Amino acid sequence: MPEKQFTQVCRQIDGYRQKMIDLQRELVARVAVGPDQGGPGEAEKAAFLKDLLVKWGLKVDNFPAPDDRVAGGARPNLVAWLPGNTGQKVWVLSHLDVVPPGDAGLWESDPYTLRVDGDRLYGRGTEDDHHGIVTSLMAVKALLDLQLVPPRTLALALVSDEETGSAKGLDFLLANHRNLFAADDLIIVPDAGNPDGTMIEVAEKSMLWLRLEVEGRQCHASRPELGRNTLRAAAHMIVALENLGREFALENPLFEPPMSTFEPTKKEANVPNINTIPGRDVFYLDCRVLPEYDLAAVKEKIYAIAAEVARKFEVTLKMEPVQEAPSAPPTSPEAPVVKALMRAIREVYGREGKPQGIGGGTVAAFFRRAGLPAAVWMTVSHTAHQPNEYCSLSNLVGDAKVLAHVFLHAA
Repeated sequence: MPEKQFTQVCRQIDGYRQKMIDLQRELVARVAVGPDQGGPGEAEKAAFLKDLLVKWGLKVDNFPAPDDRVAGGARPNLVAWLPGNTGQKVWVLSHLDVVPPGDAGLWESDPYTLRVDGDRLYGRGTEDDHHGIVTSLMAVKALLDLQLVPPRTLALALVSDEETGSAKGLDFLLANHRNLFAADDLIIVPDAGNPDGTMIEVAEKSMLWLRLEVEGRQCHASRPELGRNTLRAAAHMIVALENLGREFALENPLFEPPMSTFEPTKKEANVPNINTIPGRDVFYLDCRVLPEYDLAAVKEKIYAIAAEVARKFEVTLKMEPVQEAPSAPPTSPEAPVVKALMRAIREVYGREGKPQGIGGGTVAAFFRRAGLPAAVWMTVSHTAHQPNEYCSLSNLVGDAKVLAHVFLHAA
């Protein structure tokens, strides 16, 4: 019976292409940048989605997180329910918020107006994370339209604040409404993947963001002997820190890339004019560290390398963490949610899913730290956070079918 139902559902989803475009258009138009990044928050988008899902006949709960920086004083966290034959649940958790569009001059069209070009749907948030919202909603809509009752209760979570730490999103839900989730629930987070839809993310590296501040002495560029050039010192530090790859050289084939990475990224402005030697420089290091290493040891080594350079150039060094998140316990590749996704990917795409670890961070880490196995999966175009972000309509259709397969076959 599930196979016959799945065939019906696939035909139904094939007919939703225009509905997917229309839903993306509505979502893109509702700006959901969080207050940490100067935006209004997710309320408008959440209100639209709640109204839509209630019209479909779903029960929708809101678990608002207090936040006096936004209108209404709270950030929405919605859960829409489709009852199944049992109280066991399949969760799909997507996030409502998006990042700002950045430099408008790099966009070929208005980031908040959907542009359709063949199979591509352009606009801020189309991939990250409207992809998850659209595919999960359309998979549920197919069951509703066909009046099919899934084996497990389906729970679609639409949360806030994923892009800036999740304190008002999933972290809030787990801290204040832990009873929503059970250890035997299947939890899918559509927030990372690869272009052929085969990567099932089950583990994440530790994340360490460091701010390194170098203090020297500012002077006129024609008299460098009177100063202490912090830009020169910072440049030498950055080169010296390339040794971290050799210091922490272990490889783990579960991850891609399989080694720890240590990348200099942001650089703060120093002097405004060319003919002044800077007396202060600040740069940042983004470290994605394999779980085999302790972050305290990594920080100690980074400071030792940078401090040696500081002594050579007679400058002072201050180092502080901006973000420090030890890796969460991995989801087992044998976990039921992973096996369910592997079966569905095989059925829909004819390819073999592969459990894998990543260097990026996702909200699945919050589930894993709470002892809840979660799998991160979707088919991506790798345009999240970029100008001209887009998702593929054909990927939306295919991924909705994968979720529907899980919904219908979850034991």
